[in-house]
Amino acid sequence: MLYPILEQYDVDIKKALAYGFVQKGAELTLRKVLPETEFYAVVTLAGKALSVNVLERDTDEEYLPFNVADNISGYVMSVREKAEALLEEIKMQCLIKSNVKLQLMDYCSQRFGTVPDAPWPETPENFTFKTARRNKWYALFMTIPYKSLGIAKAGKVDVLNIKLPPAKVLQLVDRQHFYPAYHMNKKHWLTVMLQKDADISLVQELLAESYQLVEK
Repeated sequence: MLYPILEQYDVDIKKALAYGFVQKGAELTLRKVLPETEFYAVVTLAGKALSVNVLERDTDEEYLPFNVADNISGYVMSVREKAEALLEEIKMQCLIKSNVKLQLMDYCSQRFGTVPDAPWPETPENFTFKTARRNKWYALFMTIPYKSLGIAKAGKVDVLNIKLPPAKVLQLVDRQHFYPAYHMNKKHWLTVMLQKDADISLVQELLAESYQLVEK
C-alpha cells in the first residue's frame, strides 16, 4: 500500500540507516514486527514513494486484506493501526520536512507557542509571528521574487525576516544565505533565504534571539 507521507518530507538517510533501514541501490527497506500481531511490516522508501506491505511471520505470505481499502473489519483495522503507528515513528525518526518555510513556522509555533497570521489578503502566502507579551513581530515569512534580493534569477523564493543586534546583522550578511532586510530596517533586521541548504539549527537560534530581542 502506498502512502503520501513523503510529499512534504525528505529522507534523512543517515538517520534511516541508524533506525534499521537497509539500503540497496536507490531504495531503503525496513522489516519490523508489528507488536501484538502475527505479522511484520516491510516498509520501502524510494524517492518520494513510501510503500508498506504486511506479511505473516510464519509463512512470509502477504496479508492481502491489509491492502483492501474497503475492508474495515475490526481485526484488519487493528493491524492498520499498528502499521500507521510504525509509520508515524519513522516520520519522527527518519524524515525531515522538505519545505524549510513550513519547518521553521512549525518551530515558531512549538517553541514559543505563537501562531501565524496572514495580515495581507493579496499575499496569503506571507505570515507574521508576534511575541506573546508585547504582541510585536519577531518573524516575517514571505515569498518574494529573487530579483528583490538583487539576484539575477527568474522565479520566487521563500525568505524570513528576523530582528537582530546591528553588529550581528553586519556579521551575518553574506548575500548567499543572509541578505540585508527586504522591506524593513536594514540596520536591525535580516533576511534569511529559506532553501534546502539552509542551516536550520542556526536559523532556529536566530529566531530565538529575535524573539527575546523583541520581547525586551
